[in-house]
Amino acid sequence: MQSPSDVFVSKRDGWLVAVIWIASAVGLAALLPALWVSQREPLGFWVVLATILALGLGPWVLYSTRYAIEASELRIVSGPFRWRVPFAEIRSVEPSTNPLSSPACSLDRLLIQYGKRRIMISPLDRAGFLRALAARCPQLRTDGECLRPA
Repeated sequence: MQSPSDVFVSKRDGWLVAVIWIASAVGLAALLPALWVSQREPLGFWVVLATILALGLGPWVLYSTRYAIEASELRIVSGPFRWRVPFAEIRSVEPSTNPLSSPACSLDRLLIQYGKRRIMISPLDRAGFLRALAARCPQLRTDGECLRPA
């Protein structure tokens, strides 16, 4: 029996993890002079605070990206961003390596076409994700690593 919500975390490419952490570290190091200035200037404090929050966005997205298969929809969470994909609207799922921005922390992706939209995700347990999704989408049939119209 399936659980009410199956949650799959995003696969994380090592190069992306490195880029995000290096960018965050360099950004924080660049803030050191601004921290000294911010003690004397009120505007400097707000600039420093905004920069720290912006630098935290990358790690937040990197470690919070997940895909929940619920009763009637796929819920995607990536940092502060949220998507809901109704199962009834999913037309196909197929592998992709498209590098366009998406809630995926790897280039080993699945392209989901639904309604007139598309979204790319990268579940770590790709086979388990496809099995769980296929079980909730009777309009689709499994075809290798794809889900196609039945």
